[in-house]
This record gives sequence, structure tokens and C-alpha cells, in this order.
Amino acid sequence: MTATPLAYSSGVGLVALNTPEWRRDLALTACCAAAAAEAGIAGAPDSRAARLIDCLGVIRSVHDAGSAAAITMEVLRRSLRKGIAPLLPKAAGEGDDLLGALALVDERGLLHEAVEDLGREHLVEQQTLMAHWPWERLRAEQEEQRLYDEIKRLPLAQYAQARTLLADKPAAPEQELWTVWGNLWGRFGFYEPVSSWPWCHVAGWCFLCPCCAWPMRAQPVGEGVVAVTCDAHASDGAQYTCRPRPGTAAPQLEGGKRVQDVEAFPAAADYLAVRRAVWRYMSLPGQMEHGLVGALPSVKGITVAVYPDHDSYDLHITADSPLVSKEWLVDAKAWRSLLALGRTLQDRPPLAGDQPLTIVVPHGQKAELPVLNALLARRPDLRVMTDKQLLAEIRTWCAAGAAC
Repeated sequence: MTATPLAYSSGVGLVALNTPEWRRDLALTACCAAAAAEAGIAGAPDSRAARLIDCLGVIRSVHDAGSAAAITMEVLRRSLRKGIAPLLPKAAGEGDDLLGALALVDERGLLHEAVEDLGREHLVEQQTLMAHWPWERLRAEQEEQRLYDEIKRLPLAQYAQARTLLADKPAAPEQELWTVWGNLWGRFGFYEPVSSWPWCHVAGWCFLCPCCAWPMRAQPVGEGVVAVTCDAHASDGAQYTCRPRPGTAAPQLEGGKRVQDVEAFPAAADYLAVRRAVWRYMSLPGQMEHGLVGALPSVKGITVAVYPDHDSYDLHITADSPLVSKEWLVDAKAWRSLLALGRTLQDRPPLAGDQPLTIVVPHGQKAELPVLNALLARRPDLRVMTDKQLLAEIRTWCAAGAAC
């Protein structure tokens, strides 16, 4: 039997090469870099062709000779707009085609909002791509752990304060953040001025998502119309259009849901927002946790401990019952790719004790749960469900106990 080759990838450690998962992740990394080049996100316009050629070479390298010959530049650019399945090696398991169906660039040449997250979550560092990689060169699990490492040295009360503020205040005026963070302000580099984020500007204004309160992406769609969309909550109605107009007033948003709750603010240097990685891996999970905590007081017989042991897990929920009590240890995750999340969770050491850890993901990803369940089939200490499913399970358990 031929041994699987190994290589050292900077920042990742010793990794197995030439496995189906590695080949697919490398192709997906190249697809994300190609999409950024095609949409003109990184680098000078005259270097786009060279960047696309490099990405095409990487994609071909993970296919057999017959398949590689069929992947031309025309196929690459068409697949970026129609779905990247032709660019990825054959799916290693059920659920991989969820990624293959993604169009990373739309027909107007605009980048899909998921590209940056997918690129980080499936990142394979490869020299040809790194010269053109437009985002921070850290795998998602490394970035997530690095973020938590920054605050977990705090005493538990301050740790909980920091986690809560990152969820409740992902964007705000600097003076307001200074006030609410108190003596913790300035100790962490979580926030940046939105004035340095041209991707969310509309005629000098930015708009906060009514669901997560983070700046929404603004992209021209032609004929003077700008699409304003939240990368995480478009499916929940946080997608609008507007027409920038002369004067100093904020453009009026149209369409979507809860438009009356959208806050507009000037794209000024004194208005700050958490970095994208902080938003994706700390603010969004924190908001799910707070949503659960806010809903549980209406359930009789429930006790909730928030961040009971720093970052081991997020919530310890206990339901008293006339016959038997039940506990839930909950850890919220908001990864864009549940396939990548599942692979990371496979390597997670089990918690001490017999109680399984419940991984909670946004309800909008319910259709992808079979992927996560399949990857974790050999981990009885881990169970996965959406936030709404967990809340329904707790309510059902408590209702059954009350009926006894």
C-alpha cells in the first residue's frame, strides 16, 4: 500500500496531501481566489488574467489527466457564474455538492458574499495562490481559536462581558464603544473604522443589518441601483436596493423585510465595526446564544448558566422535572460551510463527563444538517441541531415533565 504523502503547510501543521478532502479543499481555495480575481476584488485589473491562469493551473492539478484537459479558462469563468461543481474533484461524500452548486460570481460580475468565509474555512495554503490571496491567510479554526485566546485569559465576569459586547455591539460610534467597554477598551483589536471598508459604502453612508447590526454589503447592480445585503441574513429578508441621490441625506432602502429597522450611519472614521472574522465566529454565535437565553425564561423549570467555563462551551441549560432532570451543554457555531465545520469538530476533544455537547447552528442551515450528522456519526459525544430545533426540544421536554 502506498503511503499518503505528507507536507508542512505554514500555520496549519503537518497535513496529509492527495486525499479526496485535501484535493477538494485546494480546488475550492483556487475557486475562491479566482472569483475574487474575476470580480476585481484584489490586485490591479491588468493582472486579472495572470491570477486566473494561476488558479486554473491549481484546479487542473487536482484532477486526473482526462478531467483536467476539459477544464479550460472558458469552463472556469462559466462555472464561477453557474456553479463550481465542474471545477471540484468528485465528491468524497454526500453533501459536498451543496458547495458545488454555488455560483461564486453573479451574472453582473459581483462576488458572492460567501466567498471570503468559504475561502477561509476551506483554505489550503499553496504558493501559487498565496501571491494572489485577497484575505488573511489563516484557516477558520485557527482564526476562531486565536480570537477566543485573546479574551479567555480574562476573569470569567469580564470574559462574559466581552462576549456579550461583541454580540450586542458589533458596530457603533467609537465614543459609545469606549463607554460600554470601559477599562477593557483598547486591549483587543476587534474593531476597525468602517471608513476603510469601501464594500459597504453607499454615497458616504452605511447600513446596519436589522438582524445582526453589522454593516451590510453594498454593490452596484446597474442603472444607478445599489444592492444592499447582509452576508448572513439575506435569506431572512435583509436584502434591499437603493438609488444614491444628491444631498446629505441617507439613500432610502426599498424591498426586503424590516426596512424600517435598518439604521443608516455616515461612513466616517469614528464609526467602528468588528472585523469580519470576529463577526462571523464570535458576534453571530453570540447572538444565537442570546436569542436562546432570551427565549428560555418563558419555559417553566429552566436554569441557564452562560459561559460557565470560559470557551469550553457556551450555555449550560438545566430543566427540572418531577421525574428526572435533563441538561444541555450548548456550543453555537455560525460557519458558512457546515462541511468544513464538521471536519473541524471531528478533531475536537470530547468534554469530560457523559453529557453530550450540542452544536447549534443557524436555522437557515437546516437543510445542511445531514452533512454535519454524517461527518460526526462516530462522535456520540457530539450532536447537532439548529437554534430553533433546540428551543423546541427544550420546550417539549419541559411540557412533558409538567404533564407528569
